[in-house]
Amino acid sequence: MSRKGNQLSPPSIRPSSTTPDFNQKGRSDMTAPPPHPNPKPEKSRILELHAVFLGHDTRGDNKISIRHLGDCLRAMGANPTEAMVSKHVRLFEASTMQRMCFDEVMAIYCSLGKHGGVSSPRKKQIEEQQFISSLRLFDTDNSGWMPAIRLRRILTATGESMRSLEVDELLSGRINEQGLVDYKQLIHDIMHG
Repeated sequence: MSRKGNQLSPPSIRPSSTTPDFNQKGRSDMTAPPPHPNPKPEKSRILELHAVFLGHDTRGDNKISIRHLGDCLRAMGANPTEAMVSKHVRLFEASTMQRMCFDEVMAIYCSLGKHGGVSSPRKKQIEEQQFISSLRLFDTDNSGWMPAIRLRRILTATGESMRSLEVDELLSGRINEQGLVDYKQLIHDIMHG
């Protein structure tokens, strides 16, 4: 390379395409726009998400109650934790807003990461096995069944606990004559919708 003033001129001989040129790679990386960390879904997907959002609008004002945020995000296919939802609800409550529009919900949806926090099939399979392994600790005879009373206690008293009404809804039609629940099937049904 030759110097002209304070500027470097590019080399006159280019390396072959089989050998990487560090300087060329660096220049192309600098000119390319940085990838968006949380890309917006495609237009057809946005229309689907908007239809789901409208299903949670109880007043017909194109807004939902901040109390329905978690349910709406999950119906949209996202997988936020209760802690994440509570954080957003507290922020809206602090600003004295009780209802939110679709754009606000979409901002939260997109902030959950690629595809709105939707788990990949492989990740779902791993999570399913982890949940089953956790419940297997309470399956004393390793039969794949556990008492509904014990499962109810686990779901209402540990971790991100559920309300009793939610557990009733979840276990509806899943308790056999002996008062047992097939927890492997329950977890599978929850994970795969």
